[in-house]
Amino acid sequence: MTTTERASAQQDKDTLIGIVGEMATSMTGAQSTRHWASDALWFDIVPFASRGIAPALKLFDDTFATFESCTVDILELDATVNGDMGIVCTVQRTALVLKDGSSREVISRQTDCFERRENGWELIHQHASVPAGRAWDGTITTA
Repeated sequence: MTTTERASAQQDKDTLIGIVGEMATSMTGAQSTRHWASDALWFDIVPFASRGIAPALKLFDDTFATFESCTVDILELDATVNGDMGIVCTVQRTALVLKDGSSREVISRQTDCFERRENGWELIHQHASVPAGRAWDGTITTA
């Protein structure tokens, strides 16, 4: 790989990491799905899946309407780009304060898959999950 190709791949990674960061700080369905492809397939923490943006918009807006605040910290991040495909995997800690005054913290895993299309990088698949038992501390074990 040439120096120019490495620089371009790093720039693509930085772009995708920026998009994921933007999605993590959103508080509306429109903002959350701003970089989604119209045919995106999405699986979320709640038992929900959608193809296309409309169902996700409604779920996000309905969910965000119950929050007083939502703060996401990205604990771990791994990004890879191969040509016109890119994947960003994160471990996130989300601190929620609900409008009823209660609060909770959730550690989740998220995989965002992107494809470079006519309009730039678009999310084509996202999968978020909370480990069963909810006792996981977000630690990633490596070989």
